[in-house]
Amino acid sequence: MSNITVPYKKIQIPSRGDSPAKTIHAPILKTSLFHNNKERLFFVDSLVDSGADFCVFPANAGKAIGLDVYEGENVSTFGIGGKETLYFHKLTVEVIVNDQSWKFECRAGFSTKLNPIAFNQKAKMFRLKEY
Repeated sequence: MSNITVPYKKIQIPSRGDSPAKTIHAPILKTSLFHNNKERLFFVDSLVDSGADFCVFPANAGKAIGLDVYEGENVSTFGIGGKETLYFHKLTVEVIVNDQSWKFECRAGFSTKLNPIAFNQKAKMFRLKEY
């Protein structure tokens, strides 16, 4: 892989409690997951965290590509979000950078704490909820 510069993505953070809505910029990559060479089903935006020990995705994303998430190797972790169990599987990860596809094999963890998502079909929006 050659060196590529990727601009941060603008993200709107809704107001919560006494905190007003705000706009931030974050290192986000368009990502897709593959298991058993199944066709790509969807893309998710993934936050690039240079301090993370693992790639972690929502358990629902693993289920969507046909994984029995809870059959993976479970590892207890402790981080900024507290203690949780991640379920690890070997899979292929694809990231899209400047309309180019980059694929690599990965041992990724799946988290049930990343799953709370609220969909609003009428507004054509979804919201991630704090666990």
